[in-house]
Amino acid sequence: MAGELSANAEPSWTSVLWDIRNTSPAVGETVVSDQSWTDEEDFDTPPPWGPVRERGRVLATSGAVEDLVPALSDAPYGQEDVALVLCGLDFTNRPVEDHYGSPDHRILPACFSLATQQERPVCTSSLNGEPGGPYHPVRTFVSTGYKHGDDGPCPPVDTVLRRHLGPDLLCGHTRG
Repeated sequence: MAGELSANAEPSWTSVLWDIRNTSPAVGETVVSDQSWTDEEDFDTPPPWGPVRERGRVLATSGAVEDLVPALSDAPYGQEDVALVLCGLDFTNRPVEDHYGSPDHRILPACFSLATQQERPVCTSSLNGEPGGPYHPVRTFVSTGYKHGDDGPCPPVDTVLRRHLGPDLLCGHTRG
């Protein structure tokens, strides 16, 4: 997907990434975030606790290498935000299931390459009634997209990311 994406959209509730995974739009189709569920006063609250507005164009719909490689090589990196949505996590992997407690279809792993820097909370909770916390500028990040599980990253996901991206990763954790 490429377009105007938010580092703070909750992928399993408000993000166009969720819509793409669950509605299977055609390649080239544009998907816009649905805010119909949002209360009017929420629009004054900044993301990640308030609503986000996203618009994205589907670049590929298949997990097949022959479809993904051309789509990813032609993606408009640096001009538009780009996201790669994975179909889910392998809950037959015992450490994955141990981390999350049970299989959950709402977990939506996604890799992002943003055209411009965005601010993302590092470690915070909106459950205490006050949105806030330290932020970190991001342009590239991975999100598992659902705010539950043990504190910290899922160990198998963390291992893969550190192996391919390097050991100096910042791992954030948000709840709410």
